[in-house]
Parts: sequence; structure tokens; C-alpha cells
Amino acid sequence: MSGPFLARKGSPPMTCFRRRSLAVLAATLAMGAGIVRAEVIDEIVAKVNDDIVTKSDLDTEEQGMLQELYRRFSGTELDGKVSEAKKELLRRLVDRRVLIQRAAHLFDMTKMQEFYLESFKDQQNIKSDKELEKLLAEQGMTLADLKTRLVEEFSPQQVVRAEVAERIAVPEKDARAYYDAHAAEFTVPAQATVREIVVKAADAERETKREAAEAVRAKVAAAGADFAAVAAEVSDAGTKTAGGLLGTVKRGDLAAALEQAAFTIPVGEISPIIEAGYGFHILKVDARTDDALKPFEDVKTEIETKIQNDRFAVEYKNYMKKAWAEATIWISPQYQARLSPPDASN
Repeated sequence: MSGPFLARKGSPPMTCFRRRSLAVLAATLAMGAGIVRAEVIDEIVAKVNDDIVTKSDLDTEEQGMLQELYRRFSGTELDGKVSEAKKELLRRLVDRRVLIQRAAHLFDMTKMQEFYLESFKDQQNIKSDKELEKLLAEQGMTLADLKTRLVEEFSPQQVVRAEVAERIAVPEKDARAYYDAHAAEFTVPAQATVREIVVKAADAERETKREAAEAVRAKVAAAGADFAAVAAEVSDAGTKTAGGLLGTVKRGDLAAALEQAAFTIPVGEISPIIEAGYGFHILKVDARTDDALKPFEDVKTEIETKIQNDRFAVEYKNYMKKAWAEATIWISPQYQARLSPPDASN
């Protein structure tokens, strides 16, 4: 399936147009307009073929990045994300310029502009060109400004999709090999639904309470006994109000002695007295399932996606390394320390 603006077959249209308000685009465009007017005196940070990256470009990119991070994160996590993003900022900016230039060689840019424009109008619920022109005028923008900004915003992801993502195939044999080698990832662990009766015992009364617990166990083990009713009557645990229902547990959820009973005694039967520091436990297993490996067909798509993502990370880095090598890129000596290593950006 080919997109409406592609210069060749094999790439789908953009399907995940990120929500960006007209005001946000207008703000970045307004700053961009100031950059154009001050271009003669603005500091040049980098050159990408015939394009330049200015200090104002870098500042604008940083402002947008910070706005997004402050919206999504907080506290120490925010601090870490900001620090990481600042280190990658210049490389990401140059990456995007490289990709925008490659888009011009790969796609019909006129069709791309029109496609993005219509997508933007649909998402912003703009009903007519007249309404759009009015909104643009209020923001001090032209239609050409908006088309340019949309292409700059979204064409890089289209290049990556067409040149990298869509070229990654995962044969079924690779998915099956991953499935066989990582069976634990697709195993549903055994579970047991357990009820309990707890008889608490202080040290001084331990033997007396042990006898009481034995009597309770004999009572619930008798034919026709209602474990839940007895638990509600005599248990010292908070679960007594739910008929002793401890719930559904997995291995590792309970103390070792309790887990051993929960996963070994036959379903419907009563455990022996289980001694603990605080007293005595009696368990009944209402239901239990064994470990179960999910069928390959049920997890095939999940596996394919994981393998694709892993391969994409490698292929994207290789693609950008090649793209940089094929471009003429100059970084100002003043800013070279801010250029993160290629592996830091993805």
C-alpha cells in the first residue's frame, strides 16, 4: 500500500499524526520567523549540506523539548529525562535536518504538504480553508508557514518508516526460535485459590492453642464441613470476614511452608497444621492451575513486535550513520562538546 505523497511504492501513509495544536505550531513558527530576520547576526551552530542550524534553532528545540518533558514527568524522573535530552539535543536536531532533506529526494513534497495539511485540519476540527486562514492570520502565520512546519515536524518519521521500519521482516522461524528460547516469558505461572484459618498463639499458651488448632482442623476436615463458615467463626485472621478467603496466589506470594501446602495438597482437601511464629495455619485449596505455556500462535504478534523493535534500534543507528556520512555536516567547534555519540540518540 502506498501513501498519497510517496515517490515510490511500499510505504503506507502516516497513521499516527501526533496531536499538535495550532497555537504550539504558531509559537515555534513565530520564533522561527525571528530567526530568519536575525539570520545575519545569529550564531551558526551547525551546517547540514546547504542548510544551517542556528543558536536560535537550538534554543527553540530545547524549549519545545522541555515543555514536553515537563508535561509528562516530574520530580527526580524529570531531572533525569531533562539531563538526558539536553545531551542528545544537538544530534537530534541535526538528525532531523538530515531526514527532512532526504524526504525531499524520496517523496512528492507537494502531495506530502497537502496530506499533512488535511490531516492537521481534520484533527483540529477545522471545517474550511476560510476558517484555517482566519486562525492562521490570528497567529501571524501564512498557509506556506504552516505547510513548511508540518513537513519539518512529520516528514522525518515518514523517512524512517519507509527507509528503515518497513524493511525489517521477521520470518516465522525467527519468531519460533525466540519462543523456544524464552519459554519462561510466555508461561502463565501456577496459581492457587486458598482459604485459611489462623489460630494465634502467644508463647505461654502455645500448646493449648496447638490443641485448639488440631480440633479446628478435625472439624473442617469432617465430611460435609463448611470451611468458610468455620473460618468466619473461629479464625484470628482478617480474612475471617470473607470466609477465610486468602485469594488467588502465585509461587513466591506466601511464606515457604504455606506455599508448599498451597501447591501440593489436593484441591478441596485440608492441610496439616502449619506452625508459624505467631501461631498456627490451616489451609484449604479451592482451585489450582499448573504452569501453562501460552500457545505460539497466541504470542506470535507480540514476539514479532519485540524482534522488530530490537532490530529497528540497530538498523536505525546504521541508517543515520550512513545518512551522516553521505551529507556534508559541519559542527561549530564551540558546540562539538554538545554533540552526543551516535549511539546515544535513537
